[in-house]
Amino acid sequence: MEGIRIIKHVDLSKEDFNNPICILGMPGIADVGKFALDSLIGQLDAENFMDIIFDDYPAGAIVDDSILSAPKAEILYWKDPNKLRDIILITADAQSLTPKGIYKISNFLTKIIMQCGIKLIVALGAYPISSRMLNSKIPKIFASSTDRELLEKYLIKNKCEKIQKGVIIGANGLIPTLAKARFNVDGLVFLAETDNIAMVNEDITDLKASITLLEMLKKSFTLPIKKKYSLENIESITKNLQIKRDQLEKDLETLQIIDTDDKRKSLYI
Repeated sequence: MEGIRIIKHVDLSKEDFNNPICILGMPGIADVGKFALDSLIGQLDAENFMDIIFDDYPAGAIVDDSILSAPKAEILYWKDPNKLRDIILITADAQSLTPKGIYKISNFLTKIIMQCGIKLIVALGAYPISSRMLNSKIPKIFASSTDRELLEKYLIKNKCEKIQKGVIIGANGLIPTLAKARFNVDGLVFLAETDNIAMVNEDITDLKASITLLEMLKKSFTLPIKKKYSLENIESITKNLQIKRDQLEKDLETLQIIDTDDKRKSLYI
């Protein structure tokens, strides 16, 4: 597909997977779905399947430990040692910049999902609500699905609430919808409630909401997720992250743009 480049790490086909499902967590509000997915990748020690570079991702290079890389979508896999179900995990460094781009990459990813023989997609994200309505202890999880019977099954299993109306913006909602329309692959979307201030403040990361989604996944799909993160210790983790963020902002304030007669130097992050 034009504008998309695939970097394969291994050659796998649907015959290599046992009863696979796909778990999806793209960047979004408070990065709830992405943090949950990234944590799951680490917990499962998932292996790289392929990277996807797309010309509608933000135009900039990512620097990590002094190494440059292009923004990309990542597809990883985990082989279940108990042979219950293998998992394909999909995330990305960013959402596409345009609605057309979101449709294009979502269509492409649904084709990969179909080729892997996946019959169920589970997408993770955030459900913004007013701070005065937030449950301070355990965030609620709201659910929607491409199939009503499937939705009812997981509502009962996880004590979720239905998403009655609304729009799930971005690939987290679009991929399950397109997969159902194009290939009859069923999808579930689970959104953990978060403060709606995160819709206008990109610096907010809601770890509590992400951990709630992880615990729901562990229960629903019998995944070997350890108690590395839990709702009991999340407050201290959040506090430490805020300290690091404050220090970073302080460091950035010390940087000054240098003007000379013939050259202006600036820092791009």
